[in-house]
Amino acid sequence: MYSTGGAQSQVRWLTLGGITLLAALGMLRACLYVTLPGHATVVFNTFSGLQKGRVELPGVMFRIPGIETPITYSVLTRVWEFTNNPNSANAISNAITVNTADGQAFAVDVAIALKPNVATLDELHATIGEKYLSTVVVPVVRSKIRDVSASFDSEDFYRKSQRAAIEQQALDLIRQEMPSVNRNGQSLPLIEVEGLFLGYPDFPQALRDSIERKQVASITAQTAAVRAQIQQKETERLLILAAANQRAIELKGQAAAENAQLADLLFYEKLQERIQNPTDALPPLRIIRVEGEATVFLNVDPRQAAVHQAQ
Repeated sequence: MYSTGGAQSQVRWLTLGGITLLAALGMLRACLYVTLPGHATVVFNTFSGLQKGRVELPGVMFRIPGIETPITYSVLTRVWEFTNNPNSANAISNAITVNTADGQAFAVDVAIALKPNVATLDELHATIGEKYLSTVVVPVVRSKIRDVSASFDSEDFYRKSQRAAIEQQALDLIRQEMPSVNRNGQSLPLIEVEGLFLGYPDFPQALRDSIERKQVASITAQTAAVRAQIQQKETERLLILAAANQRAIELKGQAAAENAQLADLLFYEKLQERIQNPTDALPPLRIIRVEGEATVFLNVDPRQAAVHQAQ
């Protein structure tokens, strides 16, 4: 007969084996950590602190449970905004109030594109920590935007070329101010700033109206200047043309005086124009006979002679 005690012992062993397997799987799972794409991980050791030089890229890593704690950062470029818009999903601070060279004060939205530097992520975590946006990025950006804006007039924030100059100067200063670490004789930034963009300034209504009036006046002045240039060019063209015509008449006169045949040719040109384009003031003419090299016999067109005689 089948022993009941043996069956119970077998069940206990199977149960124990299952529990041991589950525990082993749990321990194995606790020892593995997955870093997702677009992220990087640094490791903090309970006994030795942050493990310098260890930055785990996307994939599976092994850790000692209870001793090693992974801290993961997003290393994708992201655009953060300084804005008063409550609907902004990427806002990290309010719009920046600036004072310009012409004594005006107003708020302006600023967007900055940046990401942690993967190569120095361990140093970033050791010296600044996960709140690097609020502790470093926000104060540096606000400070440098104000510094640069103080050297520009309020109107420059309307002009595309000047806005680009403001953005570039601020970007250069922010990059210089960002923390860095020296490795192998090379200075590497802890935060990579890729771009900076200014939004439209929130001008007070009186300042906005004043700037718009100045722009209209400027456009009007530019238009008047262009028209004056066009008129000057047209005057120069007419003077050149008149001088050319005068010179041509002089040359023809000189040539006719030296050559009798050329004088006859010029006379024929004027005569032909008279025949082809008669006017009311002068009777129409017709060549009736030509003899010799320079003798022309002319007569009034018989069809029109009576009319002109009556007049």
